[in-house]
Amino acid sequence: MKRFLSLTIAVLILASLVVTPALATTTTGTWYSYPPQTFTTSSVVTTGFTYQSAVRPPINADGSSNWPAKRGVIPVQFDLLAAPTTTTTTTKTYDPPVWESLLGVANSVSYAGLNLSPTVALKDISLSAIYLFTEGDCKGGSLRWTLRVNVSGVNRILHVYYGTPNGPDQGCSAANSGSGQNLMTTGITPNRFEMQGGWGVAGPVYTTWEDVLASTHDGTDLVDIAQLTLDSGWAGNQRANVSNVTVNDNTWVPKTTETTTTTTTDGPAVRTCTLPNAELRWAKNDNTASGGINEAESIQPKDTGQFYRQVDCKYIYNLDVSSLSGVGTYTVWVRIGGVNIQVPATFDLK
Repeated sequence: MKRFLSLTIAVLILASLVVTPALATTTTGTWYSYPPQTFTTSSVVTTGFTYQSAVRPPINADGSSNWPAKRGVIPVQFDLLAAPTTTTTTTKTYDPPVWESLLGVANSVSYAGLNLSPTVALKDISLSAIYLFTEGDCKGGSLRWTLRVNVSGVNRILHVYYGTPNGPDQGCSAANSGSGQNLMTTGITPNRFEMQGGWGVAGPVYTTWEDVLASTHDGTDLVDIAQLTLDSGWAGNQRANVSNVTVNDNTWVPKTTETTTTTTTDGPAVRTCTLPNAELRWAKNDNTASGGINEAESIQPKDTGQFYRQVDCKYIYNLDVSSLSGVGTYTVWVRIGGVNIQVPATFDLK
């Protein structure tokens, strides 16, 4: 049977597309495939603002305010600075993987493989895929799985074929389909295994699983690569829909979308009177107030609730001292859209 043996070895090493399995598996490794998936690119541009707060008196912006804790409120006031931003979101939408091998096209091959890490004993390997040929069928040595097995320190190649590799009709469709089956245990013929080069063992080219085991250490030899290949276009076009390419419990997941986002600031932050709703957030930094009291007591009416008032293009909140946690250093933020805006106000309570 004609086959590109040198190409088989080359593609086993290539790792053109790394895809991480969607679910955690007990059989682990890195998937690769060829040809690379094609994609279309789309971009969406959105505009908005980033915000910065600026502390206003009576709290000192340098954090030197020290208020008496006896009674009253602390007037917290902020200006809001807004900087216009433009966000460009670029999304790659990937087409499904192409599985074809075409007559007259040099090196026309499709494959997906798993570099196993850690390696797995040959006897513990299962191989399956769901496929449907849309043009052609199995012939000339593919569709097939290929394993690289280390036998007594020598890397050996084991092919496992869909269909009947040594028969006049090698088709693997309709009644001969192996789609969705574990090819290591189920196939149209028991003689679907080929130990490439014979592994130094005299015997037929196509043999049984029992003969493979007899040529190894009862299947305990380790597999480090498992690859599904379609490459017999030299014998006529092959096109197929292939999915659920699986080694044991590890299934290849092709790419679907990939998004990158770039954000640029178009201008400087300037004071704005367009104030979105903002929540008050505070935190106690420590229990020690430094320095003497330098801010007067305040007896203004206290504010309640979680939102700042908006007065004369600024945020205002009369913070009830009794709602705080006693003497210490405090930080107060403007919170917009779930984000604490910089720069906060800091003061001591003594």
